[in-house]
Amino acid sequence: MAEVARPKKPRQTAKGQDKKKKGTTDIKKKENSRPEPELNQELISSQPTKVEFSTVGHKSQNEAVSKPNTEEQSEDYQLLPTSMVAEVPVEILHEPELCTKTASIAIDESDFDSKQLIALDGEQKQFQLNQTKLNSDKSSNLHQQVSENIKVTEALGLPCSSKTASDDSKQNVSVIEPTVYGSSVDHENISSQKGGVNKKEKETIVRKDKKNPAILILGEREVVGMDLQKPVVNLPVQLTFARLYPDLPIEDKRDSRTASVKQVSPHFQTLYPEVPCESEIVPFSKEELKIFALGSWIENVDTYTEEFLSVANQDKNDLYELLMNYGRCRKQLQLAAAEQQTMICNYISIEQRLWTFKEEQLTIQGVCADQAKVSAYYRFQTVEMNNLVLGELKRALDIKADHLHQTMALHAYTSVVSRLQVESYIYRLLNNSPTFRAVAVLQKQVNQELDCSYSDLQLLKESISVLFSFTRRIIEDNQFHSDILLWLQKLVAVLHSVGSSADLLFLLNHVLRCPAGASKWAAPFIQIEVFNNSAGIFLFMQALALLLSPIKFRSEFLMNMKPCDQKSQSTPTEKGVQNWTLVDEAGEEDEDPDTSWLLLSEDDLIILLSQFPFDELFKQLLGITIKGEYCPEKSTCHQMMKIIGFASSLVEILALGLETFNRARYRQLVKRIGQMIRRTICYVSDHWAQFSTFHKEHGVEMDQFYSLEKLQVEFDELFLRAVLHVLKAKRLGIWLFMSEMPFETLSKQMIWKLFYILHCVECENIEGLCAKLHSDECKIKLKDPEHKEKFEQCLSNITSSEGICLLTTFAHMTHSKKENVDQEFVKIVALEIYEVAYVSPSTRESFSKVGRELLATISTAHPHAISILLDRVQETIDKVGMVSLYLFKELPLHLWKITSAEMSVIRGWLLNHNLSTAENKLACIILEGLNWGLDEQQTKLALDPSLHTEVALMVLEAYQKYLTDKPYSGFISESLKQVSYLANVVRLTQTPEALFNHWAWELVIRLKLRSNCPCSDQGWPTSNNSFTAPEMNESPALHPLFKAVKSGIPIGCYLALSMTSIGHSVDMFCSEGISLLEVLVQSKYLKAVVHVLDEILPIFYPCQYYLLKNEQFLSSLQLFLQADSVVPQGMTQQMTHRVAQHLIGISYGENIKLLNSMIQTHLVESSKPGRVGIADVLEFWIQVFTNQHLWHRDKTVMFLMDNLCKTAFLHQQEDCLQKTLYQQHKHALGYHSDRGLLTSFMSWMIAGNITPSFVEGNATATEVWFSWIIFNMEAIFEEDSQLRRYMELELINNSSFTPDQALKKAQSHLKLPVVPSIQRLMIYRWAHQALVTPSDHPLLPLIWQKFFVLYLRRPGPEFGLPVSGCIGKRYFHSTSHSTLLKEMKKRLVEIADFHHEAGKALRIWKKGHSSEDASSADENLVIQRPESMTSPELHRELLRLFHVFTFWLEDINLQKNDLYLPSLPVQYDAHRLAKVMQNQQDLWTEYVDSERIKHELHETTNLWIQLHSALSVTYRTSSFNNSNPLSAKDQIYNDLKTRNVPVPAVPLQRVKAPVPDIVCSSLTDKKAAIELVWHYLNILQQQAK
Repeated sequence: MAEVARPKKPRQTAKGQDKKKKGTTDIKKKENSRPEPELNQELISSQPTKVEFSTVGHKSQNEAVSKPNTEEQSEDYQLLPTSMVAEVPVEILHEPELCTKTASIAIDESDFDSKQLIALDGEQKQFQLNQTKLNSDKSSNLHQQVSENIKVTEALGLPCSSKTASDDSKQNVSVIEPTVYGSSVDHENISSQKGGVNKKEKETIVRKDKKNPAILILGEREVVGMDLQKPVVNLPVQLTFARLYPDLPIEDKRDSRTASVKQVSPHFQTLYPEVPCESEIVPFSKEELKIFALGSWIENVDTYTEEFLSVANQDKNDLYELLMNYGRCRKQLQLAAAEQQTMICNYISIEQRLWTFKEEQLTIQGVCADQAKVSAYYRFQTVEMNNLVLGELKRALDIKADHLHQTMALHAYTSVVSRLQVESYIYRLLNNSPTFRAVAVLQKQVNQELDCSYSDLQLLKESISVLFSFTRRIIEDNQFHSDILLWLQKLVAVLHSVGSSADLLFLLNHVLRCPAGASKWAAPFIQIEVFNNSAGIFLFMQALALLLSPIKFRSEFLMNMKPCDQKSQSTPTEKGVQNWTLVDEAGEEDEDPDTSWLLLSEDDLIILLSQFPFDELFKQLLGITIKGEYCPEKSTCHQMMKIIGFASSLVEILALGLETFNRARYRQLVKRIGQMIRRTICYVSDHWAQFSTFHKEHGVEMDQFYSLEKLQVEFDELFLRAVLHVLKAKRLGIWLFMSEMPFETLSKQMIWKLFYILHCVECENIEGLCAKLHSDECKIKLKDPEHKEKFEQCLSNITSSEGICLLTTFAHMTHSKKENVDQEFVKIVALEIYEVAYVSPSTRESFSKVGRELLATISTAHPHAISILLDRVQETIDKVGMVSLYLFKELPLHLWKITSAEMSVIRGWLLNHNLSTAENKLACIILEGLNWGLDEQQTKLALDPSLHTEVALMVLEAYQKYLTDKPYSGFISESLKQVSYLANVVRLTQTPEALFNHWAWELVIRLKLRSNCPCSDQGWPTSNNSFTAPEMNESPALHPLFKAVKSGIPIGCYLALSMTSIGHSVDMFCSEGISLLEVLVQSKYLKAVVHVLDEILPIFYPCQYYLLKNEQFLSSLQLFLQADSVVPQGMTQQMTHRVAQHLIGISYGENIKLLNSMIQTHLVESSKPGRVGIADVLEFWIQVFTNQHLWHRDKTVMFLMDNLCKTAFLHQQEDCLQKTLYQQHKHALGYHSDRGLLTSFMSWMIAGNITPSFVEGNATATEVWFSWIIFNMEAIFEEDSQLRRYMELELINNSSFTPDQALKKAQSHLKLPVVPSIQRLMIYRWAHQALVTPSDHPLLPLIWQKFFVLYLRRPGPEFGLPVSGCIGKRYFHSTSHSTLLKEMKKRLVEIADFHHEAGKALRIWKKGHSSEDASSADENLVIQRPESMTSPELHRELLRLFHVFTFWLEDINLQKNDLYLPSLPVQYDAHRLAKVMQNQQDLWTEYVDSERIKHELHETTNLWIQLHSALSVTYRTSSFNNSNPLSAKDQIYNDLKTRNVPVPAVPLQRVKAPVPDIVCSSLTDKKAAIELVWHYLNILQQQAK
């Protein structure tokens, strides 16, 4: 710990101590010389009793935990004043006046020394107490004298002596006889928080007929506590003792050495009062807590101020006279310079009158050669010199020259000489002292601490004081002011090097008495280092107390800065100027303008406060090493108490700053001080949380001095004091920090106490109120209606910002540890905020918004508070009305576990009130906000499954009541035209019925009604699922549902499919469910249809033929696909989208996207083990989509098919789709004698159109995945029909054949039923598709691969012919096809440019993952996945590939027969080119961006997963601080990182002699003399030029 500097003892005090000692000696001699009276031998012997007043050895806090006999000593040992022994004969005790006088002098004698802080010498003090023991026997009345010597091996003391509070009349009546004690005390029998003594170890005999002498017995005392091993017997006279140390109430102690006793009252008939069984732990007072601090910081401010004042005034100092002379010289020089400037101005004005300018004009006329008369004009100026002005100008120049050479030169010289005198004085000051010389003049590297004499240091401080005094003057000369600061910085830098801790306080005192703005140059003077400094903490705390205390005598120091009276200087022109007055938030003037100039500016104080390294202080306080090691669990109870005590002293100092700067002009400073108070409490709270948690969890035995209960009480008191200090600073904005206090570590009793205190913020004597409060009393008063009215009136009186901070504090107080939640407190706070924000007329306008947010915050941490609010809203719904809707919209209803009783309340609101009432709307909001999905762990339903069923039937009943009997057929009618729909959308969405219809459907869709195992994948059959769905006809509870289904109500049909056996059985769905599904489709509730399909289809995938053969089911799905793009929906959520959709021409809506997401989810789920597999799901949907006529022209179907093809490619299931499409393609071409299909396509051939294809046109840029599947299927058909084989043969055999001729020749040879058109050849199909495919599409490299396999193909060996050249070029001989080839070359360049630019971009990953996780991204798509962006590495690979493609396409030599592949350059990629020419069909999948494909599919499935999980809101955590001890440690580290960096100290500059000393040899040596004057002669020569 830091070493504490012992202040000097004032001389007057020392003299007083000598007088006291002398008086005490005289009394002793006088009393010892008196003869001893005869005493009754039965009572006591004639020997006098010797009483020793020994000192108390205060050991360090670290040693207080160890054994008493430890030999190791700590640096922060403190010892009380020297032992003082007063021998008081027994006879004196019978004389009250003399005894009182003797005891008072004896104790007062050590009063001053008890306050001194000195080091413990380490010797174990021993003292012997000769005590007479008396034993009385009632039967024999015999008394026997017993003496005993007690040796104690530990430093002992008397912290406090009892003061008998009895009247003089009772002193001779009630006499307590001495108690007989044994020489040893049983340690196990002495315990209790009040320090009582076991009754079995004492005997008390009261004798009223005889007077016995009082015997004072002293016992051992622990380090901090006051504890007497022997009781103090009441003296027969009243003694007045001065207190060496304050009383310390000691809590539970299990050692005999720590036993304590209560003060004995004369009213007791026994020596000790009876100790209660359970006593309340009393916290230490402020005076008692000072034991744990290193000093009385605030009390020492006056001492250091007086010491500063003794050296601050140095107007008789030599330096002062030199500076005054320098200032006068500078002033004379400035006046001369000003006069010189006046002369210059006068010269300029005279010069302007020297010359007189006139404008002249000449006219010249003449005759030209052509006899024409001409004339010309010439204008010029003439100047005339004024001789009188010339003489005046000469006189002005003479006066100016005389002034310059005489006056200016003289004052400049005297100014320079005066400055040299000052610098010479400073140099001599630093050069004459060996210490200063080593530091400033020689600048030696001194490793050890410098020893500076007191006189030298005093001279340095006096010089600094003189320089500071000139900074408190109005100085208009900037040069003089800068010189003062320069010299001041030099001397302060020296003082920093050689000075002590008190010297920093000396500098700070000076800075605080400087004018406003001094922090700009004085901030570096304040340097405090806590680490590696034995007096660092002492220096920090004392300097902080000095900074935040009122600055005494500041006006006297700034008497030369007082501004002149401006009223006398006001001119008539200033009468119209408006004077503005600064007022605070409450409208009151903050300060007096006449005295405001004396105050320091806020920026000055903030900069000075920033010089204090609070982070280092807190690290030292919490035991964090310089390396950052922090182990709070290793702290002891004594160390924890020390932290609390020190934090209490720090808070007291900061609170002094709040009181000192309680002005509106210091608003930001006060906020910083309030923040430091909050940080102090937070650090202690986090440390205490970790400490207490570790001791509780690990069951650490509390064998130390303080228990956890005692420490909790002390922390509570620290917290309370901090809050009280913050409450005093009103209208300054620091109440905000009160709301950020760590309330979670407080005890329940203190929480209640604080809550009540915050209700009484307007009370004047709030501290007195705190001393009388108890938690039970607070609870009673808080429930008092009158008290609530007073609090509401208080909120209306204070400012709105303070009211918000107060309510925010209430909300934060509800946060506590999970095992320490006070449900009653949460209830009363929630109701309090609700009353203020919504019920009270005087406050709800100001606090409704913040009240809503705070109640949401409380409910997030304590969801049961919603039940409390629901009950209160039910009682006050008439007063609150519609405002309650905003409240419950903000509440975290998804965390609430609603009960059946609360559900009955909501049911009454929903069914018994109209749609436009607040009750009905509130019921809808509550039901909508509940979490109908899984809980936060995603393991089970958040709410009971029975509630899902109950709510579904409740909504059905309300739907039938409010909508069934209403004429809303137009709302869901099939015959509604598109134009009328667009006109009615806006009108329909505003009606209560339309809103309720939308709400009802959204809610029932979110309900989990299908099975009782929602945690598993809903709808997918499992082997262990024993759930049996109820029959709609057999269950009485489902009778309303039965009626709704019979009536054809769509919502009833949906519930029947979700809840009953109709949606759980294959047979029943085929017989009854499909008709209900058709009702939903016809009613246009398409979102509900998607949910039904999601639940039904998993049980039909293994037996899909039941649905594929059902015409009613297929027609319903076809109607669904058509309805989403042309017909309005029943759910108004999609209405605005419908409007936009029709205006911009989108061909599919949100429900189609939802269906696509559901299908993709089924594909993923089917691939899991034990499921049907992806192939069956793909086959089912391909059959459904291709069932309708001309399906390939339907954009909706094409969108769904494209996504199916993408999934099939990713999972390598393309054959499944190609098989079905291949058969349909052959049917379209008439290969299976299906003349119906053939006839439908005959018009194509007759009209000369191209061959029919599922991809109409040459290619498609939107459904690229679908085109990929179709083109591969057509390529298979081209191979199977041998069409391309025979075309190639014809082209080889006949070099003059065109592709058209070869095609016709092959068709006639193969006798194909349909003649294929030339455009349908696959080489052209791949070429066109490569042109229109987007540059970033994953399939683009494979499409170009397919093209080059055909373009660079070398046929021949398969026909038994030798290998010939490539024939791909022959496909592009025609004009149209040659243009296509040019476009392809251009397209390759564009694609290469795209990948070149894209390769420069950075890869974006999801939050929480880095690029290092990319390798495992394929394994888990949900946990870690990149954004939809191809990696730069892949872009660079694709860039190289498309460069290769460009070479392949442009180089005609590749088409020749004599090509030698190994001779090709590297850019051609000969290895890959060989594979292409050999017709290898293996796809280059390494160029496919599989990550992007997975990302897109994940985004698609995520749309359905989010909707299916019914998470209307995301899980949010409480905004309160986490009370986890681990997070508390992290919080400490994070807070310590955020700090203001102090301004560094002034660098120490080397001081040189202003006038170098002349070497003696220069007086005799000519050469040395020349060298000496040569430099100065050159300077004079330069000046002469």
